[in-house]
Order: sequence, then structure tokens, then C-alpha cells
Amino acid sequence: MLQTVRIAVIGAGYWGTKLAHEYSLLSKDVDGVSLDWVADKSSERLKVLRLQLGNDSVNFCNDYREVLRDSKVDAVHIALPNHLHYEAARMALESGKHVLVEKPMTTSSREALELASLSEKNGLVLQVGHIFRFNNALRKVREIMKESLGKVFYANLVWATYLLPPEDRDIVFDLAPHPIDVLNYLLDEWPITVNAMGSSYVRKKAGKEEMAFIDLKFPNSVLANIYVSWIDHERKERSVQLVGEKASVKCDALNQTVAIYGREDEAQKLEVVPNNTIRDMQLHFIERVRGRGSVLNGSLIGATTVRVLETIVDSIKTGSSANLSFP
Repeated sequence: MLQTVRIAVIGAGYWGTKLAHEYSLLSKDVDGVSLDWVADKSSERLKVLRLQLGNDSVNFCNDYREVLRDSKVDAVHIALPNHLHYEAARMALESGKHVLVEKPMTTSSREALELASLSEKNGLVLQVGHIFRFNNALRKVREIMKESLGKVFYANLVWATYLLPPEDRDIVFDLAPHPIDVLNYLLDEWPITVNAMGSSYVRKKAGKEEMAFIDLKFPNSVLANIYVSWIDHERKERSVQLVGEKASVKCDALNQTVAIYGREDEAQKLEVVPNNTIRDMQLHFIERVRGRGSVLNGSLIGATTVRVLETIVDSIKTGSSANLSFP
């Protein structure tokens, strides 16, 4: 008989609400999945979500410690503000719960590595919400890279939109985890040199940058530029371009399209079946809780991403480049 994995969502803001909706659908569509709890400090948010879900089997509470005391809960998905990730994940792991924590894993690499060690010690799954690893368009890019591009020369990534800058957050830790992780996913490498510039044009406060240009150097002389912004008036964009010795590839990760540009005049559009990345990430987490499948978004990836983010922030502060080394 299939093991029922009982899930709790901690945090019911914009993203946590999306996660709860998807888990609620999974609990109806997939055998062995149950959304048991949603926790958030806002009673009003929970009231709205209760009505939206229409799922009488879901419990709601204002203190996630109540969730962690429930011995029936197998796993938690944490979608709290970034600075609360470490404490909530640590308490969940100490309570014997498997954890999927949204990006960034934590706000310091030391804390991230501590969580990775704790999960290993307790024999628990700890994953990070690097959702673009589950994006079918980027999966297609990874699949065709070697044959179609040959040696990769450089990459351009744009993660930009226009919105009111989230309170108490900076663009690097809040948005840059995605393109940093995408580069690791595609290149199977981490940067060795970082040089970044950013500015706080709206809030006018150092450490609260709303945009950044990030230059990265990878092994084998691969270069990458990342542009992240909350103040770009154009349409929301999540794009990846790779330029190689044989061709270039452009991926629109939002609309899940991929095109290859060679010496011919017209682009070759590749067939991609768009997928629900939230659902696929959650299903992967559930399978890992059951002990099945390989890890796609593990804790060491999350912790190393945080270390790169720290280095980017330092580069912006000092106005100088910084080197990275990995064991």
C-alpha cells in the first residue's frame, strides 16, 4: 500500500497560498498525498485560504510550532520571509519532519550548511525551492546543450519585472537565487569569480538594492552576465541565452519556449510541452520523502547558492571583484 505523505505548508503569503492550492489539488488527484495543515500568523489570510481551498480535511493555525507537534505530519514546505527560513527549517528538522524550504535556503551560508548537516544526521530530506530545475524548457536546454552548442562561451540571463520592492528584502537574495541556480543546473559548475554592481534607486538605502548587474566567470573561461531588477517597466522576463561554438540557444522560462540560432537565417524552435513547475517540484519532494528518485534540488546546492549570493553582496558593497573556491 502506498505510503501517505502528510504535508504542512508554513507561510500563507502570495507564494505560500500558491503552494497550498497545489498541495490541495494533489491530495485530490494523487494517491498517498494529504495536505494536513497550513500555518500563518495572519488569521485573515487563513480565513481567505480556507474558503478558497474548500477542503475540510485541512487544519489551520497561527503558530507553526503547533504543526511541528503533530506526529502525523511527515513533511513541511516553508514559505516564510527569507530571514525566518533558518529557524523554521531547523525546528522542523529537530522535530523529525522532512523539509522543502523556499529559496534562498537561508540568509547565511553558515546556517545553510548547519541545516544540511542536521538533515543528514537525522536522516531527513532537506530540499530547496529552486523551481526552475523543474521547468521543461530549461530541461530541454540542458538536454540539447552539448550536441547543439558544443563548447559554451558565455551566457546572458534576465530576471526582471516591475513591482513594489518587497519590504526588508534586497534584489540579490530575493531574486538572484534563480539565475544563479539555473547556471549551475545547465553548466554543472559554480562561479570562480564574481563582479557585481547594484543600486537602490527607490528606497535609496544600501543593502536594499532593487537592481543589479552580476558578472560571473566559471571554469573553462565561461562567462555569464545576470541582470536582475524589480524596477524594469517592461514585461516580466525570465530568459536564458547561451552562446556556444556551434550555435546559440534562447530560452523563455516563463512561456517555456526554446529556440536555437545557428548560421541559418531563421531560428529553429524546439518542441517543449509546458509543465506546472510547482506541482512537479512538490511531487519530486514527496517521492524523495518516500525514498525514491534522485535529488534535483538538494541542500548542498541550496547552501552553495547562498554562498555565491553572499559573495555578490560583498562585491556590490566593496565595488571590487571577489574569487570563490569550492572543495
